[in-house]
Amino acid sequence: MQALQTNSNIGEMFNIQEKENGEIAISGRELHQALEVKTAYKDWFPRMLKYGFEENTDYTAIAQKRATAQGNMTHYIDHALTLDTAKEIAMIQRSEPGKRARQYFIQVEKA
Repeated sequence: MQALQTNSNIGEMFNIQEKENGEIAISGRELHQALEVKTAYKDWFPRMLKYGFEENTDYTAIAQKRATAQGNMTHYIDHALTLDTAKEIAMIQRSEPGKRARQYFIQVEKA
C-alpha cells in the first residue's frame, strides 16, 4: 500500500493508505488513538464489531510484531478499515475527537 495524499485543512489525523485495488484503508489502532478512546483497543474493537461490520468486507485483520520495552518481540493485531467503516465508527463516537474525525473524513471524501 502507498500513502494517499490529501488536502485537508483539519490536518493529518490518520496514515491513509491506498491498497493495490485503489481502495482506501485506515489503521484501526490509529483510529482508536485519534478518537482518544479510553478503553484498550483489544476490548474496543470487538465492541465496534457488534455494529455489524464484516471481516474481509469492512476490515481486514493484520498480525504484526513490535518490540517491547525489554527488547522482546510481541504479537498484536491491527485492522485495515475501509474508509466507510472508519467513518461509521467515528459517527458513533460521542466525543469531540469523534466530531473532528467525522469532519476529517468529509474533507478526505472531497479531495
